[in-house]
Amino acid sequence: MSADPTVVVPALLTAAGLAPSAEEVAVMIAEYPARAQAIEALWAVEAARYEEPCVVFRAEP
Repeated sequence: MSADPTVVVPALLTAAGLAPSAEEVAVMIAEYPARAQAIEALWAVEAARYEEPCVVFRAEP
């Protein structure tokens, strides 16, 4: 991941309107690269990219 977690994490938190403690932000910054890599891995399975999950709730009108 090329994005700097010390910039990305606070920006995402601000965009979401969240204000965690400094300690929580530090943990999020430390964990961001691994989480970003895991999220990218979800998209790596080309055959499953546009599939629906097994359980889908559809409310009847």
